[in-house]
Amino acid sequence: MCATACQTSALDVSANASRQEARPEQEVADSGVTPLPTEPSAPRQAQPPALSYELAILHVLIPREAASEAEKIWNYLREDALDARTQIRLRENGLRIGIGHAQWWEPIKAVLDAIEGQKVTFATPVRLPAGYPLLLELDVEMQEQTLFYVGSDGILTGATWPESRNVLRVAYAPDPQGADRVLLFAVPEVHRQTEGWEWIRAEAGLRADPKERMETFDVVGVRASLASGEFLLLAPNENARIAGLLGGAFFTKVSQGQCYHSYVFLRPVANHVGRHD
Repeated sequence: MCATACQTSALDVSANASRQEARPEQEVADSGVTPLPTEPSAPRQAQPPALSYELAILHVLIPREAASEAEKIWNYLREDALDARTQIRLRENGLRIGIGHAQWWEPIKAVLDAIEGQKVTFATPVRLPAGYPLLLELDVEMQEQTLFYVGSDGILTGATWPESRNVLRVAYAPDPQGADRVLLFAVPEVHRQTEGWEWIRAEAGLRADPKERMETFDVVGVRASLASGEFLLLAPNENARIAGLLGGAFFTKVSQGQCYHSYVFLRPVANHVGRHD
């Protein structure tokens, strides 16, 4: 898959607007009866435009030995958008977060394209209701793994997860701070398949899925307010080299004997759908 085409299309989502024409008032039929005079009613206020949302996802795998080349992209990202406590907690757990803008995407894209051996995958922009969670699978196969994290109390905690896979739970919602802003939520989860089945209600009816046990690592969860045109990047930092630490477990992977760092770009887009009553 061509890196250039994928990166451009994954982060370039345009808004679509549609309008619904107001229906004319119905004429009163001439029944021969004169209605009593009434006070003129107050004019109806137009409803604010409805919003629909799309999420563009771009996943870039960069060879570990080329991590120094990828460092250049951080020149175009803001890392101070999160509060200091969250930044420290993420850093301790091996994660690095940045917020960029579409106007700076071309130089970021040029840096990524110049890295030899990089791999690019992207998902077609998905349209989900606000608050509806989306799971991004970061592992291709189930694996046995021991995961560690530094909690808010500074204590290192860990557990072993046999036959498990790592996912990134993503959701978005309107931001009360402004109609053109979107709240984006991203948090790592580990899912382990257990014995038995559970019934899930789907559009086509009920379906049987294997039962899973999961744990959500809220300690490294991210909540970011993004303005129009902004996107979020999640990537590993220097602490990700510690075996089992969340940043390394979720954002590094080995493929065909080669170790890669995962860079996940997320861009939610609010599309205004105009309505006039």
